[in-house]
Amino acid sequence: MSDHNSNNMKPPSLAIGPANYAGQATAWAAAVRKHLEVKAWSFAEAPAGPDGFRFKIDKPIHRALFRNPVARGMRSRKLFGDVTHVALDGFEPYFHLKRRRKFAGDLAWLNSAGYETALIAHGSDVRDPQRHIEINGKWSMYLAGDAEWRDDLARAARLHRAIAENSGRPVFYSTPDLGIDLPEGDWLPVCLDLMDWQTDSPLLERAKPRVLHIPSKRTPPIKGTQFVDPVLRKLDDAGKIEYVCPSSVPHSEMRFLVHGVDIVVDQLLAGSYGVAAIEAMSAGRVTVGRLARPVLDLMPEAPPIVQTTPDELEDTIVAILENRDHYRKVGREGISFTRVWHSGKASATALRGYLER
Repeated sequence: MSDHNSNNMKPPSLAIGPANYAGQATAWAAAVRKHLEVKAWSFAEAPAGPDGFRFKIDKPIHRALFRNPVARGMRSRKLFGDVTHVALDGFEPYFHLKRRRKFAGDLAWLNSAGYETALIAHGSDVRDPQRHIEINGKWSMYLAGDAEWRDDLARAARLHRAIAENSGRPVFYSTPDLGIDLPEGDWLPVCLDLMDWQTDSPLLERAKPRVLHIPSKRTPPIKGTQFVDPVLRKLDDAGKIEYVCPSSVPHSEMRFLVHGVDIVVDQLLAGSYGVAAIEAMSAGRVTVGRLARPVLDLMPEAPPIVQTTPDELEDTIVAILENRDHYRKVGREGISFTRVWHSGKASATALRGYLER
């Protein structure tokens, strides 16, 4: 018999973690509190060093404390003592440091203890690299690395999809392209505090508009910086734009950067969009990226992202410079789009049915 059957008598309350990529576990918990008036909080690993969290967390945890099999259950009951629902994001175990194969055991323990569990995918944790290449062709981010890297990602993603498909639990995904990999899942939109990103900064009124691209520091470079950087440097050298290309930016400074530019070039190799594009759109900046047609077909409304490819990027930027009134309107449409889909309201709505279980 479950040792958590008293949950059936409680009003719903939610814990989300332990990945918290881009601070989304915390943002989703805040959305649930605001729009559903349900108690919710995020949990993730405590910082290893003095720098603290890059993103806010409601309840930091020390995974080392969960290593002891005897203490593990006791500590988990203490951590989740006031919740009825636990949504696990990123297919990361919280019991074990970086031992992903233990994730299924975490899920089984939570189910046996009587919690209503759900799974939340973020991206490469479930995405099939080969299918991504078939859909995106030569502009797939999975062609930026070698076969061994792709095989490692494919193996982990295959395992996580199997866990999701066989779990019998609600499954959510944070970016719309993952509906291709998890067709039985539901889109749980990324959300932001949009008030933080609003700005009165004028758009496309400088003689030389400022264009921002945050270079990918990852190896391999999956954002497409290797294609974006030469194009924007060429346009800068020609005196057509001012290229803003910070080498390293803490997330706390992103808002200041975005507010100071006209155009943000996001990724060109993912075939979807994520937090960086949403931040740019919510600030009313012209946002350039690339969404694959099958991804757009999955969406209830297409985002006002200016579509381009690495081959077409130069022409796309020049077109924005030459049609400023039109693209100021596109910038305003980005604000409206993020209010509908990324303010937290749509995210809370996506979780409502799960929380009523």
